[in-house]
Amino acid sequence: MRNSSGVVRLALTGLAVAGLAVGATRVDALGSDATVQLAQAQGRAGLPESTDVLVRESEVLCPGPQRVGLTGLRDVAGTVTVTASAPPAAALAEAGLAADTSSTASTTGSTSSTGRITLGDGTSAPLGATAPDASADAATAAKAGAVTARPTATALVTATATAGLAPGLAATQTWWRAGDDDRGLAVTPCTLPASDAWLVGGGGGPSRSERVLVANPGGNAVSVSLEVFGAKGPVASADGRDVSVPPRSRVAVSLDALAPGETRPAVHVVATGGVVSAVLDDAWIDGATGRGIDDSVRAAAPATDLVVAGVDDDGESLVRVANPGTREALVQVRVLTDRGPSQPEALRAVRVPAGSTADVPLALGAGRYGLRLTSDQPVLAAAWVERRQASGADRMGDFAWAPATPAVRGLAGVQIAGARQPGGTATLVVAAGDGGADATVHLRSRSAAGAVTDRALPVTVGVDSVATVDVSSADEVWLSVQRGEPRAAVSVGGAVAGVPYLSVAALSSAPVTTLAVPVRQVDN
Repeated sequence: MRNSSGVVRLALTGLAVAGLAVGATRVDALGSDATVQLAQAQGRAGLPESTDVLVRESEVLCPGPQRVGLTGLRDVAGTVTVTASAPPAAALAEAGLAADTSSTASTTGSTSSTGRITLGDGTSAPLGATAPDASADAATAAKAGAVTARPTATALVTATATAGLAPGLAATQTWWRAGDDDRGLAVTPCTLPASDAWLVGGGGGPSRSERVLVANPGGNAVSVSLEVFGAKGPVASADGRDVSVPPRSRVAVSLDALAPGETRPAVHVVATGGVVSAVLDDAWIDGATGRGIDDSVRAAAPATDLVVAGVDDDGESLVRVANPGTREALVQVRVLTDRGPSQPEALRAVRVPAGSTADVPLALGAGRYGLRLTSDQPVLAAAWVERRQASGADRMGDFAWAPATPAVRGLAGVQIAGARQPGGTATLVVAAGDGGADATVHLRSRSAAGAVTDRALPVTVGVDSVATVDVSSADEVWLSVQRGEPRAAVSVGGAVAGVPYLSVAALSSAPVTTLAVPVRQVDN
């Protein structure tokens, strides 16, 4: 890039610059992950060294209606709701960040000349949205307002935020259906895209169907390879299976076609030429009995130390451990409670052959727990929990997947207003391993008249322990971390007409900061 002062030479290790604004003093990087400030010749850019600053644009991806649009599988319509919002200013401050209060709100959503939250389907005009109360103070409304839509198209859903509403953006998709064998609840956090994702979930049986939904937020097609590990090792029928995902689109792949009859699948999704989001949608009808539905979201990458939060046990439960390596893994599974860790004898030494998966029953008893897995080889993990009717011929029910996740760093949020049914409950489970953790939970709720309340609760988690918070009255749950590396999830459950429903939403770190890099301009 040449200007009147000479040539600007950018030497940025590990930083991909997507666009240069000629004549401007800022260069935004791909996905707003970095900012480059240009100094005049022989000058400095105003920042003495690389530093973190609040993002000015962020985007997370939701799968869109999960159970439609795949040839060979019947469409199942459910009520799909997507809600996106920015965090309370206090939550940003508690995480060591300063909020931008310059944004205002208008009737098109949470929007202003300096900040906007928008829901879209990747290609068309913004989806219909609910605006904050226009009579409220503008800055307060923008910070408190949630944008909601009910998408119906077979497409991904994007939640984007700009300027003062970008730091801490979170969005959640809810799928709900009642009254027949296809009933169930899936609360799916919308996520940042990545080039590599692991999905742990699904199972065997003629009436169990799984769909891998891969969404591409970029402007170019992305090639995606799918690899499946199972009970007897890598699944040969899936080896080398590639799909092309068009720009701003999603592709659904039947896991049953990739790995027919596999009872304990774990899926590896690798993108080339871009980044994607991936979700495994798992639906189960056992004969004539509806057993439920849930989405398994991206799990923590293979590691020798994993933590699972949100094991809401009140029925059958298990932990699936996947070993993608070439050597057998010896895994110890400890149960994390609010009184500290416990070590069931059956979980002390779990052997998982190379390239294989294992399902290990938990039998914990009613309660809310975490799990800590330590292994001599890198592994993956997700817990599965089920609730069923206590009696009756069918004993219908629902189930949930809770994957091991990376630690929450800074801030995370989830919207649950669309998930609760009358009489239902929601519980936040915060789990920590070594060192414990300190955090603050913000419970935000809105009245029918638009009044907003935000209640803050301090939470301390001991070493190898969990802490639980009843969040049943909240519309949004935010976790700001002051110390440690906690994992967190919200379980939502209840019963309609006597049939249980259940889902677990794992929290992941929200986009908050970006790297600002000062660059010196060099004369020829």
